[in-house]
Amino acid sequence: MLIPASTSSASVASDSVLQLYFRGSRQHVFQASDLVCLQGDGNYTWLHWRNRPSIIMPKTLKQLAGMLPADGFVRVHRNSIVNCEYIERIERLKTGLGAIHLLNGTVVPVSRRRWEVISELLCNA
Repeated sequence: MLIPASTSSASVASDSVLQLYFRGSRQHVFQASDLVCLQGDGNYTWLHWRNRPSIIMPKTLKQLAGMLPADGFVRVHRNSIVNCEYIERIERLKTGLGAIHLLNGTVVPVSRRRWEVISELLCNA
């Protein structure tokens, strides 16, 4: 599970970049700080950006998690990773699950198993 190394600061380093490849060998470089969340969909992953349209990558969430900076991102569900900078609020649902509301209006589920760690991390940050 990716969890920020320092709970006092959940920001992503401004110089961290993601190098992604599209359609063969074309390489594109993106700022990791612009990445709002990642949502896994089988062997593909949706990348949701702050100022550009979402894109889908032919990589698993686990593969892309290894490319993210060590701090600033947190895995909240088996198919979701969020950037802590874009979290508006968290809430506990009656079903035992949780939900994270992001600044762009997206709601991401939090698994029961990860709820305690996530809530402590985000409430103390």
